[in-house]
Amino acid sequence: PRSRTRIRVRAMAEDQEEDAPMQDAQDPEEELPELSLDIIDLIKTAQAQHGLRHGDYGRYRSYCSRRLHRLRRVTGCTHGKGRYVKRPLEPESVRDARQLMLPLFCAERAWAFAMQLKRENTQQEARPHYHLLARLAKAAEWSAKLAALCAERADQRTDLEAKAYSAFMHGNVALERENWAPALASFKSTATICTELARVTMAEQAALYKQVAAEVEPSIRFCSYNLRRLGGEEVSDETDAMGDDVDGLAGASDILRSKLEQVLAETRAKQAESLTEVVVLGAPILPPP
Repeated sequence: PRSRTRIRVRAMAEDQEEDAPMQDAQDPEEELPELSLDIIDLIKTAQAQHGLRHGDYGRYRSYCSRRLHRLRRVTGCTHGKGRYVKRPLEPESVRDARQLMLPLFCAERAWAFAMQLKRENTQQEARPHYHLLARLAKAAEWSAKLAALCAERADQRTDLEAKAYSAFMHGNVALERENWAPALASFKSTATICTELARVTMAEQAALYKQVAAEVEPSIRFCSYNLRRLGGEEVSDETDAMGDDVDGLAGASDILRSKLEQVLAETRAKQAESLTEVVVLGAPILPPP
């Protein structure tokens, strides 16, 4: 089919682009050029082509590992053949946009592993939950490193995309830990940046930014709902109904879906406790004890 052919051609183009040698080191006193990287388009395309279209996080995680191996080889950012040697990326050593992909795909790999653990932990066991929290925290750490590098070495658009991506990853950690206020602030930051970028970019990129903003909107609503509930405020019927149709929340993350399922279960349990009688055809029927 044509779609598979296009995917195969694009994958070959990626390999050729990443295998291209880096430019020679420049004079340290020479001004470094601004780098540009389509962060959101890059990860959305990779996710769609390598498993996430079908929710296969394990396949996407393997892809991230393979791509990181190729990127480290071509950029020279390897860690030695024998004993491991840590070589952190510094802003002054970043001279190629492919070097910015290193923290990006490290974050994606950690995030994919966390989502894989969440899918597999159907019994809500403690050890896998701690492991996925650690992976989410690692993804947030890598995304923060990416944002720091882009702040010094990239153009304004790439810098804003990195900030939106980092806010999204930090929001995921806070949401999983049920820290509603930090999660709300992070997701709002992602939505605000993407909404503003959509206003000033071309139509194709604007559609992508709008898609990301729409994907975090359910998380924003859910965090606001929990903050109001914890604050003792009355929750409107529209907000309280968020848990009634988990499958209908298009674009909701797996983290949000699991939280909504818990809210739905708690709501139904409270309704069952408060149920005194059921009226069927005008006749009251008491529930079983």
